[in-house]
Amino acid sequence: MKPLEDVLGSISEAIQVVRACKCDSAAALLEMAELELRLKIHDISEAELSAFCHELENRVKGPQRGQVIRLRPKFEKLARRKAT
Repeated sequence: MKPLEDVLGSISEAIQVVRACKCDSAAALLEMAELELRLKIHDISEAELSAFCHELENRVKGPQRGQVIRLRPKFEKLARRKAT
């Protein structure tokens, strides 16, 4: 996938240039192309991406009744500090 990785590098550079020029719509289009290339390079299907996004949305909405959300140890310490 080396040719795609080379194109990905060019697109990443182009995103920085158009963002600096305040061309937000063009940057958004390039970011979509960048995402599609990353999916292709890492052999991730659109269905897998969709399922992943759905899982993230569910986590952001908060735990369901009886569901336990575990924080990473670093964040658990911070949460305990803020609670006291």
